Amino acid sequence: MNKKRTLTLLPALLAGISAAAMIAAPAGAQEIKRGGNLRIGISQMAPSPDPVVTTFGVNWGTSYIVCEGLFGLDEKWTPQPMLADSFKYSDDGLKLTVVLRSGLKFHSGAPLTSADVVASLNRFRESAGIGASLKATTKSIKAVDDKTVEFELASPSPILPGLLAGAQSAIMSAKSLEGASATVGTKGLDCTGPYTLTSYQPDQGAKLTRWDDYQSRKEPASAMSGAKYAYADEIDLRLMPEPSVRRDALITGQIDIARELPSDFYDALKNNSGTEPVVVPNNQSLTVVFNTKEGVLADVNLRRAIYYALEMEPIMQASVGKKEFYTLDPSWIPDPNSFWYTKAGVPDGFGKPNAAKVKEYLGKSNYNGQPIRWLVASEQYQKHYLTAITASQQLEEFGIKVDIIQSPMANYIQTRANAAQMDAFSSFLPTYVDPTSIAYLNPTYPGFWDNPEKTGLMKQIATTIDPTERKAIFEKIHALAYDQFPFIKYGTESNMYGMRKGVGNPQRIPARSDDFYNVAPPPAN
Repeated sequence: MNKKRTLTLLPALLAGISAAAMIAAPAGAQEIKRGGNLRIGISQMAPSPDPVVTTFGVNWGTSYIVCEGLFGLDEKWTPQPMLADSFKYSDDGLKLTVVLRSGLKFHSGAPLTSADVVASLNRFRESAGIGASLKATTKSIKAVDDKTVEFELASPSPILPGLLAGAQSAIMSAKSLEGASATVGTKGLDCTGPYTLTSYQPDQGAKLTRWDDYQSRKEPASAMSGAKYAYADEIDLRLMPEPSVRRDALITGQIDIARELPSDFYDALKNNSGTEPVVVPNNQSLTVVFNTKEGVLADVNLRRAIYYALEMEPIMQASVGKKEFYTLDPSWIPDPNSFWYTKAGVPDGFGKPNAAKVKEYLGKSNYNGQPIRWLVASEQYQKHYLTAITASQQLEEFGIKVDIIQSPMANYIQTRANAAQMDAFSSFLPTYVDPTSIAYLNPTYPGFWDNPEKTGLMKQIATTIDPTERKAIFEKIHALAYDQFPFIKYGTESNMYGMRKGVGNPQRIPARSDDFYNVAPPPAN
């Protein structure tokens, strides 16, 4: 077995998951000196740092720094071994055996064993979204010995490493999971990552301290995979829901990085001698997700009417700002560099309203003027509100009424999970490693899209080996979404954040959005 890559693959089994060489660390990354505190202004925090208990991806940031999984995604969205030393499929593709790296331990001092992996992943299997995909893919997960974990698959599948590469698949000590479940969070994060969780206050922020006993991989750093340098002595996540507060704190030197800033702040940061605006292209899709299970939007013809009533340019402009910061791209895969990028099934004239189609589908629907209950988490994520209010104004012109319901993030997450309490909610969709990981496509995810044709296609793509055939299946799924409209995409936004000049190895591509362990504070800190 090749010890540098430490993996053995059933030929062609990992469709879309390459064994290519890691991307090298950015120039000068190895020369950056350790020390100082990295202060980051963030827009929101989850009630718990435990990533398993929420499907809202922006709340996983703390665990990305503190925890690790068996695999991690590199800068090309490809899973690479992290806690795994090697992995191997059986000849029939029905078993995946993972051998853990030796000598690893948790922050508590307990050694990492296969029992911890089994406990963590069996809990993850019971969660919504990607966890449900893991459960459907695997029959069982068991410990063969202290360093070996065996996954019994429901059928030959290439997707398992990708499912095990996200924040929710973090491995925690079995002891720390006592009393926790897929819906009840842990009391802390007893993980293996380069930082320990020193404090976590959902209404204020979190403090993370470098763990001196961390054992890094030797491969070059590449997003969530490879070496983790842990440059900062401490990472201070400061909750600042208002974008203007984050901007001002950055300009005055109170923080080093201000996340998720409106493009309107670009000039102010560029013209300030101490700050720099950073634009990360092809970051994520801005979307609305519909409740297809019950209520007014269970009517497919009303969903079709809504799609044809929307004009995407004003929606993106209202929420993102300058045209340089977004594209009217209909693909559900926002990064064109992804193997899965496609425009299959997109109707002609994407982004432009079609009054004739609106009239046609409203006539076929059972809509009688009921208000659509549209959830937004405006306090923590203003783009939720801006997309919703602009879209609702457009829908009103066609007689489609919208009731926008604003709530704090915790209430938003709780309400959208209850099909009886909502009809639609603002959301976003990043690039995923594999279509089977896209939460929107799972019937347990809020929105509850449980179309029989989609279910059959998802089973096919999960068990098909050849990458070209898998891509063709995904194109059918993509086209079906553009017929059934369980969700609607407005466009793809770039992400802009601000940083103090002197920040070392800053993030400039989407895959690096949360690797703050490889970002260094300015020298003055």
